[in-house]
Amino acid sequence: MESKGKLKFDYTWVIIALCFLSVMVGLGFCSSGRTYYLTAITEALNIPRGAFSLNDTFRYVTTTIVNLFFGSLIAKFGSKKLILAGFASLICFTVINSVAESLYMFYIGGIFLGLGIAWTGTTMVSAILNKWCTKNKGTITGAVLAANGLGGAISVQILTPIIFQEGNKFGYRESYHLVTAILIVTFIIIAIFYKDKKSEGDNDPKTYAKKRKARGAGWIGMDYSEGVKKPYLYVGMLCMFMTGMVLQGLGGIAVPYMYDLKFDIGFVATLSSIGSIVMIFTKFLTGYMYDRFGMRLTMNIEISCAFISVFCLIFLTNSAFGRFLAALRLIVGNVALPLETVMLPLFAS
Repeated sequence: MESKGKLKFDYTWVIIALCFLSVMVGLGFCSSGRTYYLTAITEALNIPRGAFSLNDTFRYVTTTIVNLFFGSLIAKFGSKKLILAGFASLICFTVINSVAESLYMFYIGGIFLGLGIAWTGTTMVSAILNKWCTKNKGTITGAVLAANGLGGAISVQILTPIIFQEGNKFGYRESYHLVTAILIVTFIIIAIFYKDKKSEGDNDPKTYAKKRKARGAGWIGMDYSEGVKKPYLYVGMLCMFMTGMVLQGLGGIAVPYMYDLKFDIGFVATLSSIGSIVMIFTKFLTGYMYDRFGMRLTMNIEISCAFISVFCLIFLTNSAFGRFLAALRLIVGNVALPLETVMLPLFAS
């Protein structure tokens, strides 16, 4: 873009980079890596897994409640204040979990994790990109949310050796200390460089509809007053809700289940890294397919992969064939995961 003979820098790319960083650190290091702590913490503190897993319940309930009021909160406080509050909450989460000695402390940590993910994760990033980006929104959203896979791949290689270090059953605490430092640095970077967009003119629906490709996001949608009268709206919402619930549940139990089957820790960690790398490409590909081919084909492909992932988990055993199923499950599972990340905000829009 030229202005008076000089190139004008588009600050949108800075915002996209900051969103990428937010997802990579917030989701990659705090959410994706949480399954590796389950075995270490419960064994170190002699806590029943079922009781400890309730901290995930506190996390998801908190995120759900906060997301119900997300529109009002972002309209009142702006995205910058919320995203900084989100990283402050994630810092509280890691600090609490690093010193926790009892279950209720981990439950409090789960609440702060829920707040942090609500204000730094998919919902926040999608809202920011919706304001700043005027074209190729699906592709950009997929590329940014792919940072979760990159963060997960990096975190598992860095954190797993710290969590499961020989002769130190409290290695997970050192891991949380490192994540806390990373979160603080990210908080400072976002505080300095992020800014709310003041002008919304480029995102006017009538203007934007003319710029979008017909097969992807060409249909601008309908007014809320019209949508609530359509029965298929509620059927679609229910399907998306159930899809996200099942995928989250499977993602949370898969790694601990492999540990229970006595899979080698190094094998599981390597497999998880590969899966995270696969997710980088599948999220970007999901956004591209949405822009190019539309929602129906994209969702059908990912739902098919979700079915394959479920069947692989059912027949998983600690054997050569079991390791093949574990690898296949992790790959196709990460092909399906964009259903609850990339596709949810696109479906809602």
